[in-house]
Amino acid sequence: MVSRVLDHYGKMAFVSGPRQVGKTTLARRLLAGRPQGLYFNWDITTDRRKLLADPYFFEKADRDPSRPFLVILDEIHKHPRWKNYLKGAYDGFAEEFRFLVTGSGRLDLFKKGGDSLVGRYFAVPLFPLTVGELLGRAPAAKAFRQMLDDPLPAGRGDATLYRDLLAYGGFPEPFSRAEEAFHGMWAAERTSLLVREDIRDVTGIRNLAGMEHLARLLPERVGGPLSINSLREDLEVAYETVRDWVLVLARFYYLFTLSPWTGKLSRMLRKEPKVYLYDWAELPSAPARFENLVALHLLKAVATWNAAGEGAYSLHYLRDKEKREVDFILLDGGKPLCLVECKSTDTSPAPALRAYQERVGVATAVQLVNKDGVCRKMKNGPGSLWVISAARWLAMLP
Repeated sequence: MVSRVLDHYGKMAFVSGPRQVGKTTLARRLLAGRPQGLYFNWDITTDRRKLLADPYFFEKADRDPSRPFLVILDEIHKHPRWKNYLKGAYDGFAEEFRFLVTGSGRLDLFKKGGDSLVGRYFAVPLFPLTVGELLGRAPAAKAFRQMLDDPLPAGRGDATLYRDLLAYGGFPEPFSRAEEAFHGMWAAERTSLLVREDIRDVTGIRNLAGMEHLARLLPERVGGPLSINSLREDLEVAYETVRDWVLVLARFYYLFTLSPWTGKLSRMLRKEPKVYLYDWAELPSAPARFENLVALHLLKAVATWNAAGEGAYSLHYLRDKEKREVDFILLDGGKPLCLVECKSTDTSPAPALRAYQERVGVATAVQLVNKDGVCRKMKNGPGSLWVISAARWLAMLP
């Protein structure tokens, strides 16, 4: 997708995602496959000095002017006037150069920095590893819709990859090492660096210890409606402060939130979002870890399809005032596409899933179970309800 953005559309590619998810590795691999280009990293002192002394230093590189030259700008959003810089680079050199911009924050959401870059870039999200990606699958939205009522057969290796992901998370280094002790040390260091370097450098937040404390409190709240008031009491800071910290942690891909969907249903929860982490392996609770893994797989699919221009997909949850809940509802253009419920071992369809499928009027409902060898289809009103192994069903997602 990055190459299509750069070469077919002629836009800057903004690749953003969590710290240590593999953005730099992706960029260097793309560079290695190109006839010419260079890599710049704002965090490297010599690179930073070079740019500040000569902003468009890449123009002087030894190159063949008849072929596009790839310029990778890593962590450039830490430049105080990064938007103005990129605007000037693109407007002045887009014919001869291609620009790949990477960063640990949501580059398209930063408000600091001057003139708008709208029309000059496409965002390319990079997520932790998922079952489908590890299997080499990248099904388009249309293919996924076709598989909803005819799931892929269980493949060799699906269950093993899924179990490793559940245990060690989807970040490349701890996943490849497959050691719980390593993941524990890696996760603690990642969170500290995220807050004390990335967030500090860009936002100017001073109470970094308070934000780190918030990050330590969030795992026990995964999967439930997030109460800012409750966090405010635990952290002993203002409501607005906690709200802003949560937004910052989302901007830097530590967490993501899902809002409730109401449609035309009555007595539905309308305000409180649910919170999940990008690294589900941080969660000590097995059911919460399982639900978080599924949430990330669905979010990645939604973001991938939207970024590729395949539709306007979104992910939410359902919960009414009587606390009857379905974990996820996937929408296409605001219209329900399927319901997804997570159950660790229970293969009996959840009553709430049955009821909401009929209330919403969605054709497909899925109950994912954290065990192998399960695949059962049944009628539920005019629709179909599947009870299926998570490893098998998640392999249908990119």
